[in-house]
Parts: sequence; structure tokens; C-alpha cells
Amino acid sequence: MRHALALSLLALCAFSSKSFAEDAAAAAAAAGDSFSAGVGLAYVPEYAGSDKRHVVALPFLERTYSNGIFLSTQRGIGYQARVGDFTLSAALGYDGGREDHKKNYFSGSDDLKGMGNINGSAQAVLSVGYQVGTVGLSLTTKQNINHREYGSTYIFGANVPLYTSATDQVGFGASVVYGDNKHMQTYFGVTAAQSAASGYRQYTAKGGVESITGGFHWNHVLDANWSVRSGVGITRLTSDAADSPLTRRTVTPTVMTALIYRF
Repeated sequence: MRHALALSLLALCAFSSKSFAEDAAAAAAAAGDSFSAGVGLAYVPEYAGSDKRHVVALPFLERTYSNGIFLSTQRGIGYQARVGDFTLSAALGYDGGREDHKKNYFSGSDDLKGMGNINGSAQAVLSVGYQVGTVGLSLTTKQNINHREYGSTYIFGANVPLYTSATDQVGFGASVVYGDNKHMQTYFGVTAAQSAASGYRQYTAKGGVESITGGFHWNHVLDANWSVRSGVGITRLTSDAADSPLTRRTVTPTVMTALIYRF
């Protein structure tokens, strides 16, 4: 489920426009650090390619320091720096994997019975960003550390503001996810053993573009500390991910909203 959640939120959680609430917190960041906390809800598929969806909680905590270090439930633990016109970041993140049964309301899917679990894995997350006028571009790779057999992904993203005022920022975000052979086989392939246990036909998934996501995001400032972040978007699985016997729906909508307090 965590993999599906990550795919679905790629284009929904980039809020690049400044607001007066962010300006109020900038002094704290300049003095040494900044801290934000909140909670949200997201309506997402049970797994990438599922035709069933559910509501999951989105806890949000982020601590940033003036020296570039950050600790975040979304970005992991890492370091970010600006070098000329580029923004570079390196972080240690975590992917929760996938369960092959309905573990609880928030995790797993009975449609994957017999496929076996995909264990959680620490990830090295490396990103580079570049601003072209009002358009923010980014390239990110996620490399599994303790489960190298799960492969790697490469994500190209773009974000453009559409409307900005003192209290509201609306933008559009899009992303393309490329998965290597190991990644695609892990999440969309079916081995002979898995086929015998699950009933799905045997299938070899090769590396390629896994998905394309597009969505609108809205940040509404309530006061100097509180804000509401919301987003709505659509993810489409492509190539071997779309043709996988595990994929029951190639196009899925995602809706999310979160209440954030910035100290």
C-alpha cells in the first residue's frame, strides 16, 4: 500500500508558493530551525493497480535547520543545499513494502493472496531541482539499500503555480516514474511460484515508465500558524505495469487533505 500511496501523492504534495504564514516562520528558520506538524487523510488504491480504494491517515512532521539538515515523515532524514541555480538533496527514507492480504483497514489487499509480502526497505533518496521561470523541475531517484533485489525508481517532476494570493496558492504538478527491471518485476511481475500460489498467470515485467501522475494542489492559509493543504489528481499505470495481471485498474483518482501547524 505504501508504494501506491507514494505514487498517488507525487503530484499532490509540492507546495512551492510562499504565503504570509511561511514568511512568519522564515525568521525561525533563519535563526536555526523550523518545525511543522499536522495530520491528513488520503483516498488511495489498496495497491498500485488495485480497483479497490480506501482512506488512510497521513501524519506529517518536519523539522528543518538553517544548515540544510531536515527530518521529515515525507522526505526522510537528509540534507538539502542550493548550488547556483540548482537545489540538491540527499536523504535516508523508507518504503513500507506491500502485504499480500488485508492486514487491517489501512494496509494490505486480499486480491494479492499468494503473491507473498514485499518487505519494508530503507532507501537512499537523491534529488536535484531546477527553476525555469515559474516552473519547478525535479529529478529524484530512490535506491533500495537493504533489499537491492527490489530495484530502483527514477522520478521526473514538474510543478507550476496557477494562482497566488496572501492566503491561497493553487498549482499544478505532474510526474513520470521510471522503474528498472528489478522494481517492475517486484511490484508487477508474477513468478512461477507466485502463479501457482495465487492463481495469477505468470508474467515478467520489464523496466520502463511505470506511471504518469497529474494533479492540482491548494494551500489555504488560516492564520500565521495554521494552513490546510489539499490535492486532487489522477495516476495512470503504463507499459508493463498496465499489462500486469495484478493490475485491475490502470487509471486511479487520488484525493488528499491535511491540516498543518507551523511553529
